[in-house]
Amino acid sequence: MKKFIIRFLLFLIPFYFVGILILGVYHAGYETGEFCDFDELIQEQRKNHSVFIGMGYNENTAYYKYTNVNYYQPEIIALGTSRVMQFHDTYFCTGFYNCGGAVGWNYDEYLNFMKNLKYTPKVVIIGLDQWVFNPAWSQYCLEYSDYQPIEMLNRNKMSMEGKMIKDFIAGKWNFDNIDSYSINYGFNGRVRDRGFQWDGSYYYGDVYRSPEDNKDYMFADTFARIDGGYGKFEWGEHIDKQTCEYLIALLEYCYEEGIEVVGFTPPFAPSVNDRMAASSNYGYLSEISPRCREIFGEYGYEYFDYTDVRELGLDDACFIDGFHGGEVVYACLVRNMTTQGSCLQKYVDVKILDSLLDHPYNHLMLYDFIHRGEV
Repeated sequence: MKKFIIRFLLFLIPFYFVGILILGVYHAGYETGEFCDFDELIQEQRKNHSVFIGMGYNENTAYYKYTNVNYYQPEIIALGTSRVMQFHDTYFCTGFYNCGGAVGWNYDEYLNFMKNLKYTPKVVIIGLDQWVFNPAWSQYCLEYSDYQPIEMLNRNKMSMEGKMIKDFIAGKWNFDNIDSYSINYGFNGRVRDRGFQWDGSYYYGDVYRSPEDNKDYMFADTFARIDGGYGKFEWGEHIDKQTCEYLIALLEYCYEEGIEVVGFTPPFAPSVNDRMAASSNYGYLSEISPRCREIFGEYGYEYFDYTDVRELGLDDACFIDGFHGGEVVYACLVRNMTTQGSCLQKYVDVKILDSLLDHPYNHLMLYDFIHRGEV
């Protein structure tokens, strides 16, 4: 009998540890906010603008941005992928919200987002990612030929818990660091101090603190994409005609709604531009600016080409990775737009913008958030 009990207890040991792991992950999910009601997290951030929301599992970015932009109803919005996320409310003297990340495919999706809005902004700043104009990339884009409502994606707790357990076993996180930045919500927010700020902009806390730990440190990952022709850096000779048609439809809608549009191609790090030029595999890049100037000009809209920002005095050190500029880069873009007579002039507080750029925290950041919460 004694041997049976011992064997039975030994048999139960693995189940005991599995149970402890499941309970631990379940607790971590609620402790960090990953399992909490997403709308409640949004409400908490509106009460406390110091909070970052950085979900590690199922970010629901489109819903998050859509919900907030309709709540704040700012006169100016930025619309695009993660490459517009560095625009800030601070240097606008009127309402601004950053909808970066709400879209990620072709311009029919951008149009769908605009049609979903419950109000009409005065100005929309649109980021025009270079790779969207490449047929080799755009052919895989999801289609938004019909109106599609923006809704919260399913946040299945069991599915998220399964992924969290796999990541825990793989060593991507542990229970000791989920309170590293306790003011935030989500695994990225709590562990990496990374997430969306109240105005929709994005903060890369872990990259700012330890740039050498970044996957794209010294642009190693971006260079590999360029050399291999993958991951948004597919090779291409000419721009995609269908993409241009989607862009025309987007601008046509904005024109009919009386919305001013400021379009721009986001910057690559200078070294990345040089790498692509040396490869001779990106002929389509030289066709983007002339075609966009033509399309935007037909509606009297502004277009700026910031693919290479060396003329603005910016270098590789100002970039988070090969194709994401830091806060300083995007503040420089706005200042450059205003000096060229952009319609944004009447919405930008030039004194604040100049002050921020004259005294930035460092070459990447405008503000000293990096020491937030430290003793």
